[in-house]
Amino acid sequence: MRGLLAIGVLLVGIGVAHAGTADMTPTKIAPTEIIASDTVVGDTTASDIVASDIGASNIAAGTVVNLFSVYADPAIPVAAIQTTFDVIPGKAIRLAVYDSEEAFLENATVKLQAPIDARGLAVLPLAGLEPGEYAFAVYLDLNGDGKLNRGKIFGRPKEPVAFSNGAKAKLRKPRFDEAKVTVEPGGVVVITLND
Repeated sequence: MRGLLAIGVLLVGIGVAHAGTADMTPTKIAPTEIIASDTVVGDTTASDIVASDIGASNIAAGTVVNLFSVYADPAIPVAAIQTTFDVIPGKAIRLAVYDSEEAFLENATVKLQAPIDARGLAVLPLAGLEPGEYAFAVYLDLNGDGKLNRGKIFGRPKEPVAFSNGAKAKLRKPRFDEAKVTVEPGGVVVITLND
């Protein structure tokens, strides 16, 4: 079913995240030590790099390195949106940020957009967001009309959609508490769009 999958949201400090934890203490490593990209969602995935694999002596062996941390900015949070399918570079990723249950999917605190690159990745700085709990909704605007296109019968999205924290739309919209994540400066919110 097109686009109704969510995400692995991962908040990381600059450099390192431990698999399966939501509260991650940052460890400083040089961005040049990070050599690929993928996310950690719950358990370690096959394309994660373990610190011992890259020979980083300042990282404990067995520590999973979140490779999206190369996009971290110590001053502001950042959202990294990736696709798991081929997409034409330049298509717009549209992101909405919500700060409460009452506002969720109705009145966004912030709306941002960025073009997707050839790797299927878009990075959006979240400048102006105060540290706190937020929920994110994102879609890929395939036809460039600036709105999420829906089917006529059930109103299902015709374009890929995802929510933060792995929240999924099933027979109802996800709730704010299902999609909320803690956002803070230096953190990276990783959202994966599936086709």
